Amino acid sequence: MELLAFDEKLRHYAGMRISLDLDDGVKVNYGKFGDLLAEVKAVTGGAVDA
Repeated sequence: MELLAFDEKLRHYAGMRISLDLDDGVKVNYGKFGDLLAEVKAVTGGAVDA
């Protein structure tokens, strides 16, 4: 069940075709993936816009 939920989220973000800019840095680029990646708040330092 947990893998199905992750797969659904992954499919959603893959469909968004998010562009990454290396000049933005890790915090900005990591934050573009919402709660898909582990500990996003620890990396970005706050809330995430999804």
